[in-house]
Amino acid sequence: MVMPCAICASLGKSCCKGYQIYLTPGDISRISDYLKASDFYTVEPPVLTDIEPDYDPLWLPMIMSEDHQVRVLKRGADKQCYLATDRGCLLPLNRRPLICRLFPYDFKETCILGIDASCPISKDRNWQTVLDRMDMTEAKANLWRDLLYEEIRGKNDPVGSPLSCENG
Repeated sequence: MVMPCAICASLGKSCCKGYQIYLTPGDISRISDYLKASDFYTVEPPVLTDIEPDYDPLWLPMIMSEDHQVRVLKRGADKQCYLATDRGCLLPLNRRPLICRLFPYDFKETCILGIDASCPISKDRNWQTVLDRMDMTEAKANLWRDLLYEEIRGKNDPVGSPLSCENG
């Protein structure tokens, strides 16, 4: 069975095409263990339109190295994700990058903000029901978001206080 997200990815720019997919050290470890390879990512300057979410001003400073580079999944010449296939992602859900697991949720460190307007299901008034049917509940998204920021920050890497959802 072809997942709805695979259909979307084949139609043009989607979460699997046209974006730099940031990888945490944990993502690299999980994917390397599964693929038995480490040639799936690269380190490169961020392309701001491809990686910087406008809803979290702290995101880019947290993920960028001191020399202004980010760890991202490799992409083809068409900007298609290295791991995307005709039937969806090559990886099982528990091995996918945390960013991929979180999409289409918009988020910042403290909370889930809603759904990304670039995802076609955002046009559906019942988008939460659609995500629940795909087993992409907000509860799971919150767990993945917590793990994402934990892996970004590491244990001893404070970067200041995050913005609350109430303050925008």
